Amino acid sequence: MCKTEGWPGLRTAVIALGLVTFTATGATAAPLSYSTSGQVDPTNGVTGTNVISFVPLSNSNSVDMSSGQTNVGLGNFVVSPLAASSSTTYANTPFKISFLPASYNNDTSVNKDAPVVLTGVLNGVVHGPSSSTVQASFNPVPNGLVELGSAGSAKFTLPTGSLLLAPSTSNSGTTSAQGLVTFTPGAGNGNGNGNGNGGGAGGGEAPVPEPSTIALFLTTVGGLGLRRYVLGRRRQAKD
Repeated sequence: MCKTEGWPGLRTAVIALGLVTFTATGATAAPLSYSTSGQVDPTNGVTGTNVISFVPLSNSNSVDMSSGQTNVGLGNFVVSPLAASSSTTYANTPFKISFLPASYNNDTSVNKDAPVVLTGVLNGVVHGPSSSTVQASFNPVPNGLVELGSAGSAKFTLPTGSLLLAPSTSNSGTTSAQGLVTFTPGAGNGNGNGNGNGGGAGGGEAPVPEPSTIALFLTTVGGLGLRRYVLGRRRQAKD
């Protein structure tokens, strides 16, 4: 009877531990809200009917910066279908994308009036509805620093290489463009290396533990308590 009576308490402990772990890992500790704008210039380097456009993101985008580094979506290049016998050639056709932050951790004192401007060119051929050799190549980012109010700053960088744009018959002709944002605390000792890898944090506030670290700690403590509970019930059963 003693063994059977112990199970309700054991189940309660397990459920409570699971809820605590879920709460710790589910938090978005440092949201960065932003929008983008952008366009392809169809008047330069396009031979044939222009079928490539850029669709930016709206103002409701947000990524979690609590880990210190995250990918951010910039929008999508979209290739519309051509007739089976038609083709369009792109030769250094320029495009431009702007990354515009709106707030960081609900603080709107970011440099939202100074977006990160990305430029590049398109090269290749779209033939019919199902063939595309067009690649989007980005130029180096001239100024990738984003001020995040009193919290610090973030360094915006682009992935290396080019994007091969999908034809209209693949993923609805949509190819996503992404960048990388790396957080740098602001109240440091001035020894940061400027590459957004966390330098300059020596004299600032103590770092806040990441949700995953908190979850690991709580899980460990809960596991030890659960072990003691089980051992105690076994001793009662023997008595």
